[in-house]
Amino acid sequence: MPDDARSESPTFDMRTLAGSRWPVPEWHFETIAAELGCAESKERMMRVVTTIPQQRMPDFSGIDWDRALAAFGEIDYPRYYTQPFHSVPGGYLSEAAATQDRGAMEAIYQDAHPRRSLGLREALAALMPADAARVVDLGAGTGDTAAAIARRLPSARVIGIDASPFMVIAGRHQNAGISNLELRQGFAEHTGLEADSIDAVNITLVFHEMPDVVKERVLFECRRILRPGGRLVLSDTPHDDLHDYRGFYEPYKEQWLVWDELTTLGEAGFVGMERRDVAPPLWSVVCQKPG
Repeated sequence: MPDDARSESPTFDMRTLAGSRWPVPEWHFETIAAELGCAESKERMMRVVTTIPQQRMPDFSGIDWDRALAAFGEIDYPRYYTQPFHSVPGGYLSEAAATQDRGAMEAIYQDAHPRRSLGLREALAALMPADAARVVDLGAGTGDTAAAIARRLPSARVIGIDASPFMVIAGRHQNAGISNLELRQGFAEHTGLEADSIDAVNITLVFHEMPDVVKERVLFECRRILRPGGRLVLSDTPHDDLHDYRGFYEPYKEQWLVWDELTTLGEAGFVGMERRDVAPPLWSVVCQKPG
């Protein structure tokens, strides 16, 4: 490892993040080590890592994780999902990723909004139709965007779907008490929802962590579940952003660098594409399923 990279790398052992509740393959540690050993600057990563403890984070000490996870049973995950995202062993299939999710997001966006990442989520929630009765948030993570939508639209039923039971458990805990919000386990490309049944779909900070072929499947599913004229709001990070966050492993950053959202949305059959950058540095595209 180059001397400058070694001096910037975290001093803690990433293996300590590997919980005992989900098997972590050895290649995860090898991949993480290679990313941490790259020659590029890891200044942005270190800024996040060192400021996470300064964020206001939920208390998860009361969760019985073994009991909560048992309710989900066995889940077969596709290969694209079983990656050590953000250099966390197990990726999203880990207690560490779930319990540190809000703190990490708050640290990343601490200078972007007076209310940090939660403020950005409120701005994104404003892109939902005011008269929507059923809204789905795909790749909901720990549910903070879904919660912001549910608070903004108290008469709507808001469903947050995420593939990781760890994220769903943490999300239910940190966003408890919102009566019109439901967080459930599922895949964005196979929601199990009825066709033409949803008024609006939200996808925030999800597509940069999917290969292009899965993005296409997700958009097909969005078009299937949306009612005619229903709205899709797609929001994500700038395409070159992942290359500046070295140290945080991002398996699909090369595809993300060249992906064209407007072309792909059009090919998926969506119309009326409009850029609505209400939460910079994130960008948003609002579009519709044809009526």
